[in-house]
Amino acid sequence: MNDIYEVRRIMAPADPCPLGTFDGAAHDPAGRAAYERITTSAAGRTSPSRRAAFRLVAAGGVAGALIAGVAVVVTSGDGSRDRVAAPVTETQQVLNVAATFALKQPFTAPRLGQWVYTETRYRRSGIPDRGQVIRPGSPLRTKVDRTWIRADGTRRATYDPHGKLLTSATGGGTPPTGYATVAKLPTDPDAMLAWARKEPTPGDRNEGAFQLFEGLLLNNGALPPAQTAAAYRAMAKIPGVTVDRAARDGAGHKAVSVSFLIEGYMKEEILLDPSTYAYRGHRDTVVRDHTMPDGGRFLKGAVESYSVRLAAGVVDRPGQRP
Repeated sequence: MNDIYEVRRIMAPADPCPLGTFDGAAHDPAGRAAYERITTSAAGRTSPSRRAAFRLVAAGGVAGALIAGVAVVVTSGDGSRDRVAAPVTETQQVLNVAATFALKQPFTAPRLGQWVYTETRYRRSGIPDRGQVIRPGSPLRTKVDRTWIRADGTRRATYDPHGKLLTSATGGGTPPTGYATVAKLPTDPDAMLAWARKEPTPGDRNEGAFQLFEGLLLNNGALPPAQTAAAYRAMAKIPGVTVDRAARDGAGHKAVSVSFLIEGYMKEEILLDPSTYAYRGHRDTVVRDHTMPDGGRFLKGAVESYSVRLAAGVVDRPGQRP
């Protein structure tokens, strides 16, 4: 058993991987280095427990299962059986896999004179006015938002209600939307989380950090892979973040939900593609009856808003679509 615990200790820095595969550890530098350490160490030892551990590790069994965060039964050389479980939560597993996928996606950075186009369909109930009650099934207003942000972050373009394309200064803001700015964000998850917690946001620092990451993914159609991966891994470190692999997005398609409870009554979800883990949209759902300061009320089960990303890409000028 000492060998198995040593495997757990050595493999701990590696990426988790999807159940039934060992892709995360195989492609993660920490995983490859750990595998070399395990096999090199095992090759110089001859005890029965060493042989049992080496056989399983070489096949990927123990190491892969431990990284994936599932329990395995290990048979030692003396025939005894022990159950070993890695201290990896499902949230950590899913978001670390999402980060690995993000780093593998092909990506070409926009030139500073180019524009990043994002098209999103929103459906909202809005915040209830005094005396208004928003309940499950209340009508939602639909709007399709088409926005161009110049890659240097200085200009923004969108259509006015009459269909005229207007260009204006961005004025900065939090979270940032210009590629030049987001490309400078931390690529280390701890540093990314520290940045998010320092930004001025409503609520406590965990609520604020989660909402900042939600906005970062929502408003940036060309978020660099390194920063995307860091955001996913940083969210895995926020207490209270949960995942649901069996969710549906606003279009009814299968999705991975990453959620956090805001102000004790609103479940905010980031919705990811179940195959690529790319950002697909968001959803805010009331999970507890809530009365607003002016007397308006949300009833449990009401949807405050949701969005579906329809398109995103890099173009040469505002008004152009990828």
